[in-house]
Amino acid sequence: VGDKIAIIAPSKMKKSFFMLQMLICIAAGRDFLRWKVPKPRRIAHVQLEIQSNHFHERVINMAKALNIEPSDLEDRFHVSNCRGLGIEGPEGVELIGQAIERYHPEIVSFDPLYKIAAGAENAIEDGKKILAAFDNLARKGVAVSYVHHDAKGASGDRDIRDRGAGSNVISRDYDVCFTLTQHATNPDATVVEMIVRNYKPQELFTIVWVEDKETGGYCFKEEPGIIPMKKTSRTKKQVPPLSDYLPTALSILENEEMGITVFKETFKQKSGLSNSRILEFITWATAETNGFLVTRGERGRGKNKKWINIGRRIGDD
Repeated sequence: VGDKIAIIAPSKMKKSFFMLQMLICIAAGRDFLRWKVPKPRRIAHVQLEIQSNHFHERVINMAKALNIEPSDLEDRFHVSNCRGLGIEGPEGVELIGQAIERYHPEIVSFDPLYKIAAGAENAIEDGKKILAAFDNLARKGVAVSYVHHDAKGASGDRDIRDRGAGSNVISRDYDVCFTLTQHATNPDATVVEMIVRNYKPQELFTIVWVEDKETGGYCFKEEPGIIPMKKTSRTKKQVPPLSDYLPTALSILENEEMGITVFKETFKQKSGLSNSRILEFITWATAETNGFLVTRGERGRGKNKKWINIGRRIGDD
């Protein structure tokens, strides 16, 4: 309570959806990705970007994917659709605070920051004004969260403390920051990084966007089988060692023999490697000097099958 939380990512990285999933989970008292939510909290979300009917559809579809029913939220998820209402600057934040005071929220969130902030994005003094308004709101005993966009260029090149467009006063102000970065090799994966000033450091991890064509539901899910490597301007020049992909292969096999064709398809999906690079990996992992994976073949009339399994693990004698 009283913390300020930023979610920062480039455009088209679904940062608003990341925020929405976090809020729905907190309101329902459900775990958010890898983080435990010990009890439900009251949420007041101020969205200033899309039409109210479209946002309502987002909430329904995401809750559906998370198996969260309206009864799970009760009266703890309040949305203020403020697009086009001219609510901005410290006065706008104060107005929002007054409007939701009777609701007694524990978390107040704004999406996006540039819609509620007034003045020039690069101006330090203008940045200080909106952050001071957030401080005033936080003094009422609520956590304040907001979605912010990255500056142009490769976001993976920058330290997490330098992420976010405009003045750097923002990066020096928040208590918690989530950043979303495109994965280095898998275009369908996103790397999540955190900076927390008052808690223990958090490890990077990978998430993927999952859509259910039958129900229309969608949400982010953690994908531990994909190594969290951020895309940078130098990504194409750097080739990770083959050993980096061994945990992914082991997580796929899990001590069960698998047809090599199925393994290759699954490994390609999780690692983002090309077919030729996958062949290099299998050759390396099955080499006699390594023996991390083993293969066997079945040959005969009308039969030519090949299987793959775990050999030894790193550290085994």
